[in-house]
Amino acid sequence: MDFSLSKRRRKLNAVVDDKYATRLSMYAVPPQGNISTTEFYSTALDRLTVLRSIYNNGIKYNRGSDMYLKTVMSEIKTHLPLRPNVMEETDKNSQTKTEERRKDHISHFLLRLAYCRTEEARKWFCDSEKELFRLRLEEHREEIAQFLVQNKLKFEEVTEKEVNDKEHLIRDSSQIYGNKEKIIVYKVPFVEALELVKHRRVYVEGGMAYVPHTELVSILTGMFRTQLSKALIKCARSLPAISDDERIMSILNELTTAYDGDDFSNTKLEGQVSVAQLPTFAKTSFPPCMRNIYEVFTEMHHIKHGARLQFCLFLKGLGLSIEDVRTYFRQEFCKKMDSETYGKSGHDYMVRHLFGKEGKRSDKTPYGCMKIITGSGPSSGDCHGCPFKHMDANNLEKKLDSWKIPKVQTREILRLVEGQHYQIACSKYYEVTHKKGDAGFGLNHPNQYFLESQKALGNKVNVGKQGYQSSQSSNVQGSQSSSVQGSQSSSVQGSQSSSQSVPNTKNTAPILTSADLEELEVDDDFDDM
Repeated sequence: MDFSLSKRRRKLNAVVDDKYATRLSMYAVPPQGNISTTEFYSTALDRLTVLRSIYNNGIKYNRGSDMYLKTVMSEIKTHLPLRPNVMEETDKNSQTKTEERRKDHISHFLLRLAYCRTEEARKWFCDSEKELFRLRLEEHREEIAQFLVQNKLKFEEVTEKEVNDKEHLIRDSSQIYGNKEKIIVYKVPFVEALELVKHRRVYVEGGMAYVPHTELVSILTGMFRTQLSKALIKCARSLPAISDDERIMSILNELTTAYDGDDFSNTKLEGQVSVAQLPTFAKTSFPPCMRNIYEVFTEMHHIKHGARLQFCLFLKGLGLSIEDVRTYFRQEFCKKMDSETYGKSGHDYMVRHLFGKEGKRSDKTPYGCMKIITGSGPSSGDCHGCPFKHMDANNLEKKLDSWKIPKVQTREILRLVEGQHYQIACSKYYEVTHKKGDAGFGLNHPNQYFLESQKALGNKVNVGKQGYQSSQSSNVQGSQSSSVQGSQSSSVQGSQSSSQSVPNTKNTAPILTSADLEELEVDDDFDDM
């Protein structure tokens, strides 16, 4: 499929191309054609927003709960909408429907490239995509039969007469009690339903399992995850095919740390926050990562390079002017060194550089949570990074105790950290310190934490939606086109569909475990990646 289709070609494809016949997809066939780097990034970011919502809300709420479904489905409809098939639709509606399904198809493969390189990244991507697939199966039940045909899955729908004849056997075996509504049943080779057979939850006759629709969703999601897991391993093994393409690699690297909320590089808070307020704000409204840096800076009158970068950009995002930050840094550092030494240290130059007054004079954006979490951790004597990710359990517990967090809530936070749910742990810290049962927002940025804290405390804040724009996307805006077809370096088809970029592993070889390699045959090709 050519991503740069003419209007006439798009209209033709909407009619004759059955690749997008349903809103459900196993993503077995990679897309073909050309895509601009701008669309490359924005398309992948929309899907990433949905997957992160699924992950975060799956921890925050019970999956299947009303609040979980309401929140996640709202994100899906906003960022990855899929129109239904209708009997008589206008050319405009048909074209829009095809474009939506095309975006869904492409975005899945773009994130495969970004999340295939480590076991941790593959697991996260597989779990999130599996849940998205399950939600769509539940939402679009009427399209399952067509989906099965399209993917050549030999799951035959049982006739109404046969269901009625065997209804009591099917209901008893599948433990469907009390529900007198008509049940939809599929015949599935029993080897595809071994988990159900093992737990005696399905009726089997003549080598076929009579699987109710509700259990069929479970079988399909399992098949989807297995297929995707193997495809991601193949992606990682074929990484060298695009490892030299800096344009693509830089975008893929950025996708694993991308922040899609308010852009705090040009905040409208300037003038509302002063240096004199920092001691109070540090205790009431700073997120743990910034509170930790502030306390170390105040006590030691020195912080290393990583902490200076992280903290200076955070202060910039609060609205402090360049002169305020320069004065504050000079005052703190000069409590331990003389003015001449400070002038030679380069600390003042760094502040001017981050505010766009030196070097390339580009305005730097405050770090989001993902960039902090996945960035290089602090070395000995350093204090940057995320306390929930980079502190060991004992030091984190002591730190939370010094911040007067009750023991019960501390244990809950530590459990979240143990499960690697760092942003959820930070949200829990917010709820405890602000005496809220629910934070009421998805935490993705330290400056977002500050703004939400100020709102909760009744202070007025004035910040507008700036829209996230990465340094990469701004450099390539509308000017370049990256090939994702055939032998081109950014291909997502065939042997060129390689991958890159997951936390802490930029431009290095993929990490494959022995278990990963055992899943693949030695002579596997990569045509079905």
